[in-house]
Amino acid sequence: MAMASWILRQIGPEAANELARLWAETFRQAYASVHSHANVEAYCAVNYSAERARLALSDPKQVCKFAYRDGEPTGLYVLKRHDCPIALQGESMELKQLYVLASEYGTGLGRVLMEDAIDSARVSGARHLWLAVADTNRRAQAFYLKHDLAPLGSGPILDVGTDRLSSTILARPI
Repeated sequence: MAMASWILRQIGPEAANELARLWAETFRQAYASVHSHANVEAYCAVNYSAERARLALSDPKQVCKFAYRDGEPTGLYVLKRHDCPIALQGESMELKQLYVLASEYGTGLGRVLMEDAIDSARVSGARHLWLAVADTNRRAQAFYLKHDLAPLGSGPILDVGTDRLSSTILARPI
């Protein structure tokens, strides 16, 4: 089997509509079997609008990269420079999102995006990468544990429509 290849490219505010679409599409694919359709759509409407994407892409503290295969975006990550709610020594960056299209599950794209996010955080001067993951999201937890992120403690409550989810903060030195 041939190795899949992607081109990773940082995007800016001009790609806000594309980011909003990819955010929503990947979120729907990842959570359709976990949350009700109404809750998934409510979450996407609040969090994944073109305006929200434009604000994120205009924020100098955030970096967003798309993975492209054959010119089409197939995955993304968003990093944000800010302190972890659980004290870490030195600068840190939060991995806000790392999503891939369902058609890319099992291809290695998640690993490629994760490795690039770690490198981007390191190059920007961060000493730690951290994130909050829903306690019910076992697939994501296993992925992050495989990439050497370790649980630090309880994270924020995550709202997906009317679902309220506990979360755990994971982090790793970089």
